[in-house]
Amino acid sequence: MSLGRLSIQRLRRGLYKHLDHWQERDRVAQWLLLIGRAPFPDAGRLNPASLAPIVPPPDRFWADPFIWSRDGRCWVFVEELPFESRIGRISVLELDDALRPMGSATPVLDEPRHLSYPYLFEYSGELFMVPESAGSGRIDCYRCVEFPTRWTLELSLMTGIQAADATLFEHDGHWWLLCAARAPGAHINGSLLAFHAGQPLTDRWTPHPCNPLVRDFSRGRPGGRVLPRGDGRLIRPAQDSVPRYGFGLRLMEIERLTADGYREREIWHGTGPGCGGWRAMHHLDWHAGILVMDAQQLLPRVPAQAGPATRP
Repeated sequence: MSLGRLSIQRLRRGLYKHLDHWQERDRVAQWLLLIGRAPFPDAGRLNPASLAPIVPPPDRFWADPFIWSRDGRCWVFVEELPFESRIGRISVLELDDALRPMGSATPVLDEPRHLSYPYLFEYSGELFMVPESAGSGRIDCYRCVEFPTRWTLELSLMTGIQAADATLFEHDGHWWLLCAARAPGAHINGSLLAFHAGQPLTDRWTPHPCNPLVRDFSRGRPGGRVLPRGDGRLIRPAQDSVPRYGFGLRLMEIERLTADGYREREIWHGTGPGCGGWRAMHHLDWHAGILVMDAQQLLPRVPAQAGPATRP
C-alpha cells in the first residue's frame, strides 16, 4: 500500500476517534455474538444479517468467538471483558441444539493481563489454544487438559513481540502463524505478518521475508480462523479498521502462500452498519457447519461502567 493511502486512512481514523469520544460520553460500546447454521463462508454466501444475536449481560462484552464441537455438543469460546475491570479473559459458553447458551459464560483463562482471541487448533490428537496477549510481549500456547474448562501453559511460541490475533494452520507442508504486530513498518491494527515452522509446538519460527505481507488498515489484521476451501486455496478473514477499529470485515482468498511469496484477493466485504445495522463487526469463525461472528452496539452507561471498554 502507498504511504499516501496509509496517511489518508490514519487521518480518517483520527477524525472518527473524536466522533467516537462524543458518542461514548454517556454510552458504552458492547460487543455481542451473531450465530447460525450456514454453509462454508464464501463470496456470495455470507449473510451476517441472517444470524441470531447472543447478547451478553449489560456489564460486559463478548468478542472474538471461536466455535468448537465434540461428541455432538457445541461450545463457543470468547473474549469476555467486564466493563468494571476492563481486562479481558477467556470464557466459554455451551450451546444447545438451537445454538442458544445453556447457561452463563464460564471463565477458562483468567489472568492479571488482558487476554482475547482464543484461537483453537488440534495437533497430534490434542486441542490447543493461542489467546492474544499483546501487552505481555509473548505469543503463548495452552494445552487443554480437561475440555472445555482446564488449560495449562504449554510453551511460548514467540517472545519479544507485541502480536495480536495469532492464527495457526497447516498448509503445503508448513505450519503457518499469521498475526498483526507492533513492529518496524507495521501497525497492530493495519498489518499482517507471517512466520512458518515444521510443527506448531515450537519457539523457532522463521519470519517471512516479505513481512509485513500487508500494510493496510482496511485488511491487515486477522479477523478469525483461516479456512481451507478444499482446492488448495484458503479464506482469510481480515479486519477492516477504517474509519474505526473493527468497523467491518473482509474475506481474502489466499492465492499464494509460500516461504518466499504471498498473494491474496478480496472476495467479500461487509461492515457493521451494512450487515444488520450494527456499529461494528470484526471477526468470523466457521466450524462444523456453524458460523459465528461478533458485532458491536452502544448501550447506556451505568454507574459501574467507569469508562468505555477499549480495544487496542
